[in-house]
Amino acid sequence: MCKEISLPEFIGETEQAVVLVVPSLDRNLSALCKRLYEGEDLDYWFKWELSTACNSECMVTLEIGWDGEEVIAIGFTLDMWEYLPVITQKDHLLLITDWKLIEEGIAAGMDMLGRFRPRVLLVRDAGRGMNVLTSKVADRAMFCKDSAKLVQLLEILQVSQIPACSLH
Repeated sequence: MCKEISLPEFIGETEQAVVLVVPSLDRNLSALCKRLYEGEDLDYWFKWELSTACNSECMVTLEIGWDGEEVIAIGFTLDMWEYLPVITQKDHLLLITDWKLIEEGIAAGMDMLGRFRPRVLLVRDAGRGMNVLTSKVADRAMFCKDSAKLVQLLEILQVSQIPACSLH
């Protein structure tokens, strides 16, 4: 059975975060944002998974859930895998559902009362769990007949997990 996976329409980066624009999640996240702006203290969780899309292609997904709501899944296809080490490096991920925030800036996030209320979710420490994903990819690559793409993904993931060293 295929779960609904939303794909980013744009991936970029700032000094502190990777930015994903995923308009298809607008409805899912607008209720969450409203609750946050009303002052609720919501705990969310996230995890990185190796998934298979309906077309049988391997895909990395970031699954995010909170407070008994339906889990959302954001997919990273083969051409997006290069951003996975960047997510680990930047450590934060900014999930935006409204293109206007990118196109028009802060004014697009203002409500009728003049308060800044963008439909944005900040995932802190977004690289957490990449090591678990790396293990899953390695396990699947060992037992998969056509593992070339999995090996490619494994190499990409391992780059972000090599600790920096200094030479003296």
